[in-house]
Amino acid sequence: MSYESQVFEGGALELGGSGPGALAEVGVREDVTRLGAGLALSAVFGLALGARSGGLDLVRHAAGAPLGLLVVSGVVAPSLFVRLSLLNAPLRAAQMLSALARATHAAGLVLAGLAPAMAMLVVSIESAAAAAWMSGMGLALAGGIGMWTLASELHAVVAGAQLWMRGRIFGSIAVFAVLACALSARAWQAWLPILGGSR
Repeated sequence: MSYESQVFEGGALELGGSGPGALAEVGVREDVTRLGAGLALSAVFGLALGARSGGLDLVRHAAGAPLGLLVVSGVVAPSLFVRLSLLNAPLRAAQMLSALARATHAAGLVLAGLAPAMAMLVVSIESAAAAAWMSGMGLALAGGIGMWTLASELHAVVAGAQLWMRGRIFGSIAVFAVLACALSARAWQAWLPILGGSR
């Protein structure tokens, strides 16, 4: 290591605390912010769904739309991380958080993008069943994109692992995806009034 690089590294540590620990802390903060942004964006979709009946249902839908993503992030994803840890997968907690944050943010972006069109549809469609079906399709689309993003992020992390390890990892992710779909669908159905919940 040259004298100049030693001086540079020493100065960086002294001035800004920008060593590996500080960089990791910044990365975790960014991931948590991205995760929160994804949940907030999904609430916009909930407001669009609540436009059908208005009033208190606006609040119920705005709180219910992020609930499916929150269940996956807070309940199912930690279980997946534990399972992958038991398989000795080359995956750290920070990498799992980053993948989960990006997946949630992607799903939230899709929901926020669908919100204006969904508001027009649920207000103009007379049939409650048709409005519920359209709402469910929007949620399913966003959830599917979120799951694809999560799988892609984890694939990039474990790309250097042995083939048999990658097979076991993606078998676990497939089981996780089924469980995530079931739990998020149940959460949305139980909470969103447009889908018959929270009555």
